[in-house]
Amino acid sequence: MLFKTPPQNSRQAGFTLLEIMLVLLLMGMISVGVMMTMPEHIISEEDISWQAQRFNTVLQFAEDEALISGIELGVFFEDNSYQFVFYDYPSKKWLAVISDQLPGKVELPESIQLEYLLSGSVWDEIVSNEQDDFIDNDYLVEIEGDSELPNLTPQVYIMSSGEVTPFELQFSERDGLTKAQSLTLSVSMSGKISFSELVSK
Repeated sequence: MLFKTPPQNSRQAGFTLLEIMLVLLLMGMISVGVMMTMPEHIISEEDISWQAQRFNTVLQFAEDEALISGIELGVFFEDNSYQFVFYDYPSKKWLAVISDQLPGKVELPESIQLEYLLSGSVWDEIVSNEQDDFIDNDYLVEIEGDSELPNLTPQVYIMSSGEVTPFELQFSERDGLTKAQSLTLSVSMSGKISFSELVSK
């Protein structure tokens, strides 16, 4: 016979979903490392693009981390700065992320203005003084010194289910009192990120 019939009990090798997600997570970690080693002070036109791309890279890593690790993450915006936070079940608070892959509080230079706009969220009812949907009060544990921890309630949620609060983030370069140029980053509820073209004014 010129052709041999393959054995009936032969197995086809493939990748599991977990293996694929781990590869994506490793790629995200490498991307974050590359972005963090890039020079922060470059020409003005590329400065906004660099800041936007940096946020994009870290946000993608945070989405993968939340999905794989099953933790609830978020982005806390304040005074032209942002930082990633996580929901701590024992303290029932949103706390700053301490990680080599996710940066601490990122403060943008004075020449750049950061503005965010929420596009509507299904999680508006999550934050409440009377009720918390993340955890049952019967399972709360008191931690010594917990009252001193600041509660950094995020404006944007990155859920372990893969959903993200849809929002837009605009990076603008200021020329005196006016905006010289701007770049907008848009994020859908599925976590898909898109960029607008650089706009000069």
